[in-house]
Amino acid sequence: MQLPKTSVFATLLLLPLTVTVGTVESLKQCKCQPHLPCWPSKSDWQKFNSTVGGMLIADIRPISSACYKGTPDYNKARCDEVTKKFDDSFWRSNQPGAVQHTTWESYPPLEETCYLPSLISNKTQGQCKQGSVPQYAVRPRNAKDISAAVKFAAKHKIPVVIKNTGHDFLGRASRRNALMVWTHFMRDISFKNRYGRWKPAGCKGDKYKENGLLVKAGAGVMVFELAKAVSKKGRTVAAGAASTVGVVGGFIQGGGHSALGVWKGLASDNVVEFEVVLADGSIVKASACTNPDLFWALRGGGGSTYGVVTSAVLRTHENVSYVQYAINVTIPILPNETPGTANNTFWEVVNMWHSMAIEVNKLGGSGYYFLVTNYPVPEPKMTAHIFAASLLFFGQKDTKKVGKLLKPLHDWLYKTVGTLESGLVSWQISPAAPATDYLGTLPTTVGGQGETGISGSRLLSRELLSTPSGVKKSTDALRDIDYLGGFILGLYVTPGPKPVDSAAHSAWRKAVTHIVVAIGWQPGDSFERQVEIKNLMTNFMVPRLKSLDFDTKTGKQTMGAYVNEADKEELNWQDSFWGEKYGRLKKIKTKYDPHGVFWCRPCVGSEDWDLDGICKAPRQATGTGGCRIQGTMVQPENIGGEDWVFIV
Repeated sequence: MQLPKTSVFATLLLLPLTVTVGTVESLKQCKCQPHLPCWPSKSDWQKFNSTVGGMLIADIRPISSACYKGTPDYNKARCDEVTKKFDDSFWRSNQPGAVQHTTWESYPPLEETCYLPSLISNKTQGQCKQGSVPQYAVRPRNAKDISAAVKFAAKHKIPVVIKNTGHDFLGRASRRNALMVWTHFMRDISFKNRYGRWKPAGCKGDKYKENGLLVKAGAGVMVFELAKAVSKKGRTVAAGAASTVGVVGGFIQGGGHSALGVWKGLASDNVVEFEVVLADGSIVKASACTNPDLFWALRGGGGSTYGVVTSAVLRTHENVSYVQYAINVTIPILPNETPGTANNTFWEVVNMWHSMAIEVNKLGGSGYYFLVTNYPVPEPKMTAHIFAASLLFFGQKDTKKVGKLLKPLHDWLYKTVGTLESGLVSWQISPAAPATDYLGTLPTTVGGQGETGISGSRLLSRELLSTPSGVKKSTDALRDIDYLGGFILGLYVTPGPKPVDSAAHSAWRKAVTHIVVAIGWQPGDSFERQVEIKNLMTNFMVPRLKSLDFDTKTGKQTMGAYVNEADKEELNWQDSFWGEKYGRLKKIKTKYDPHGVFWCRPCVGSEDWDLDGICKAPRQATGTGGCRIQGTMVQPENIGGEDWVFIV
C-alpha cells in the first residue's frame, strides 16, 4: 500500500475520512486531536475556563520559542531570561512550556524540537516546533478544579497529562496535543496527629492508629519545601534528595527512594492516605481501609495512571543523629604509563567499593557514588578517572564505628592509588549531627537541567554482591557500560528486607544498591544519531545490567528496575518495573479508569494503546498484509483512498 511520505522515524496513525466497517470500532476508541471536529470550540474552552476560575492557560509554546528571530514568538527580553535561566531547575518548574529535560520537549516521530538556538550543535536544525509541549494547561487551585479538568477532558476525549515540576526521566510529564493538569501551585503543607489519635480514612480500631506526627502535602509540594517544613518541627521525612522533585506525584507513586531509605524505607512505604481525583471526576480518599486496592496501587504502581493525586499524608520520623562520610579518589592517566593501567586501577576501586556494600548496608549506610572516567581535571591539568561517594549513617553517633568499617578500603587505597599526602585519595568523617541538619538545608538553587539524554537502571541484589564472583560480575558489567559511553551513578537507598504490602517491585526488598546509567547527545544532533544512542541504552546497556541477576534455568530476571529512573523503551518493562504485581495492577487500572482517561508510557495499561496513547491498539501486526501503524492493524481494503486524517 502507498502511504504519504513522512520521516522514516514517523509513527503516524492514519485514519480514513470515509470510515469503513473495519475502522469504526477503532475510531470509537480514539482520543480527539486539534484538527478534528470533536475538538472543543473556542466557546467550549471559554466556558471551561470560567469553571476553573480563569485558571486555563492557552497557546503554550516551548520556552525557547522566544529566541527564534523572524518568528511571531520572538521576544528579546524573554529570550534573555530563557538563556540566563535555561538550566535552572526552579525556574523550569515555573514554566508551563518546559520540563526539566529537553529530551521530553521534543517529538522525534515528526522530528520536532525547539532547542535554545545558542546551544544547537548543528546550526541547520534551527526551527522551533511545538514538539511534545501541550498547548493547554489548567493551573488548579484545588481538587475541584482538577475534577472539572478531568471531566472536561473525558467529555471531549482530550488526552490528559499531569505535571508538577516536570522532573521526570521518562517524559511522562509531556504529551503532545493534551490538556495538562499542572499541579505545581498546590503547595499547602499541614501537620496532623498532634495528640496521637489520627486514623486514615475509614479506619477503625487501634490497629490503624498513627502514633507519630503526620504531614499532609499538596500535589505541588517539592522535596526541599517538605523537608524544610518537617525539620522545623524537629522531625524527619523520607522524601528524596533532589530539591525540585515533586513529592506527591510520580515520585511517591513510583516508590520513591531517598537517603533515609535504608533506615525508614521507600517514600511510598510512609504514606497513610491519599486524596485522588478519579477518571470520572469524583474526589475520593484512598487508605488501608477506604479504596484499599487503589491505595495499594498508588504506593509504587506508577504515576499518572489511576487518577490525579491531590494530596498525601505521610509519616514523619524522629530526629536521630547521623554521621556523614565522603571520599574522593583520583586516578590520573599518565602519558608514559602502560595503556589501560589507570583504567584497570579505577575498576579495582569500584570492585573494592562494592565488596563492602553488604557491610555498609548492615551499619545503616545510605548515599550516592559516582563513576567518572576520562575526566579533564583543570588543576593540575590532567585527565583522570574519578570515584566520588557520600554516605549517610542515620541513627548512628559513633564515628569510630564508621571509621572502622571503612578502614580496609582506606588501607587498600593507600597501597593501590596513593596516600592522603599524594592528594589522590581524600576522605572525611564528619561529627555526628541531627538529621534535620541534612534535611533542612537542601539547596534552593539547582542548576544543570535542560539537558538532552536518557537513562536506564537496575536494582542489584544482596545475593549478587555477597560473593567475590558476584562483585566481579557487577564490576565487569559497569566497565562494559562505561566503555559504551554511559555515565554511572550508584545509590545505596534500598529499604531493607522487611516486607511492605504495596505495588513497589519486590526487588526493592532484595536489593543492596541501585545503579543508574545515563547517556546523552547534543542539541541539534540528528535524529538518526539519537536513535543510535537510544539503541545503545535499550539493547546493550540495560540488558547488560539485567544479566547480573538472571535465572538461566527459568530464563527470567530475578530483580528489576526503578520505574522513575528507567529506560522508557525497556524491553519487557511490565516485569522489570513491577514483576509479579503487574497483573493485579492492570486489574486496578481497568477498575478505576476503564476508558483510559489517564495514560503515559511506559505505565500500567499503556500497552493497550498506540505509542502516543491516541487510539486503542487491540491487535498487533504479524505480517498478514496489514500495516502496523501506532500499534493498530489497518487492512489495505479499509483505507479510504487518498484522503487521510493524521493524528500525531
